[in-house]
Amino acid sequence: MAAEIEITGLSKVFGQGPASFTALTGIELSIATGEFFTLLGPSGCGKTTLLRVIAGFEQPTQGSLRINGVEVAGLGPNRRPVNTVFQSYALFPHMTVAQNIGFGLKMLGKPRAEVEATVARMLRLVRMEALAERRPAEISGGQQQRVALARALAPGPRVLLLDEPLSALDLKLRKEMQGELKRLQGETGITFVFVTHDQEEALTMSDRIAVMNAGRILQLGTPEAIYNAPADRFVADFIGETNVLSLSVASVADGRAWLALPAGRRRRRGCRPGSGPSRARR
Repeated sequence: MAAEIEITGLSKVFGQGPASFTALTGIELSIATGEFFTLLGPSGCGKTTLLRVIAGFEQPTQGSLRINGVEVAGLGPNRRPVNTVFQSYALFPHMTVAQNIGFGLKMLGKPRAEVEATVARMLRLVRMEALAERRPAEISGGQQQRVALARALAPGPRVLLLDEPLSALDLKLRKEMQGELKRLQGETGITFVFVTHDQEEALTMSDRIAVMNAGRILQLGTPEAIYNAPADRFVADFIGETNVLSLSVASVADGRAWLALPAGRRRRRGCRPGSGPSRARR
């Protein structure tokens, strides 16, 4: 499958001199066209900074960023084929649902008939036709989220960036919106890049996940691969509900190894020589 986003050797440093801070280091990433891709990690790991670099709100200190084969590093947000849905939704309170959805199209100078047709299509897509004339204060949080998604999708971006868009919702509504996001992504075929610190969200919704910490990508793969075969202790501890046991190989014979546990007990099992995190599901 063709790559929609290609990132090579990308780093981001804020500030200069002794006060500088390296937010991203050596990011290498390829996101396929039509993929639901998630950047997952704890607060401060660099995932939102990477999203902002893709969006054009931040410029990389070094490295290459290509979208649909075009180098965009150095270009502003308005010159990139992307749109962003923020955690706060950022809807205009004085505008109706329909006016909010059509605002970006009007700013692009689209003809009135095209704006009206696109708004009607987006309202159907997010199932908000009956609420087109209401204002944001007159609809629920989940409905506001759908309006924000419709507004971002209306101009037809190649990539939709979502910065923890479900974090302000209650648990029940968050679960419902997870399904809505997957449906919208499937129906539009647009590449989604989703940022979250919620492991369950990432495992449930994503085609692939990049687990990040301290400005680096620690592991990249499908939810199943990351859950079942974590690359290191941090990933094993961060993903899912697990017990992590520190083991060492005491001896190897006939294709089997004796593993030493911290308490001194040994357990015989078939494995390759070496050591690493061992996942035990609760």
